[in-house]
Amino acid sequence: MSLLSRGSLLAAAVAGLAACKTPPPPPAIVYVEVHDEAKAPVKDAEIMAQGQVIAQTGADGRAEVRLTGREGTTFPVEVHCPAGFRSPTQTLAIRRLENASAAPPAYVTQCYRLRHTVVIDVKTVGAANMPVLRLGQPVGHTDDAGTAQITVEGDVDERIELQIDTSDPRFARFHPQSPAGSFVIRNQDDHVNFDVRFTVDKPPVVRRKAKKGPVQVN
Repeated sequence: MSLLSRGSLLAAAVAGLAACKTPPPPPAIVYVEVHDEAKAPVKDAEIMAQGQVIAQTGADGRAEVRLTGREGTTFPVEVHCPAGFRSPTQTLAIRRLENASAAPPAYVTQCYRLRHTVVIDVKTVGAANMPVLRLGQPVGHTDDAGTAQITVEGDVDERIELQIDTSDPRFARFHPQSPAGSFVIRNQDDHVNFDVRFTVDKPPVVRRKAKKGPVQVN
């Protein structure tokens, strides 16, 4: 057999092996769902692998990720939250599974909002129409029933202090004087109460002196 014919046979054998090789499986689809602490979807969160953005969440908080490789392979991905949110510190491990006959699996993670709203219900028992201060500035006023609702937005772990202003002379006999309440913004929107019960000093008794003068004698 000539060298040429041997080379031809070798080439044919290689071509036959290539034709018989099993094609790689199609990419498997998984979803990454990103919610905030109130379970609301987070839009525009980036799903990253090896420093590259491979997907981004839509308005429904879901991102479609296509995985290649062997069945059961696990891939670590990072979730980068949009502005105004804190990204999770741990990577998310997603796994390639054949899902031709089932719904694609979904991996859920959270982005935490950096700012939250606190609604403070103020109630002054035994007093009414009192100013409510924050940082020395009026932010509300109790009504005739002694109630007010103050809404404050701030950063997580920020301390909010409110004060009932009794500096007006008409509140001089009210106790406690200028009471304050302190609240910490938690990692969620919140609704809290600030109740103060006032006592009022009785007005001093004014004793009238008896008039001095002649005493009638019968």
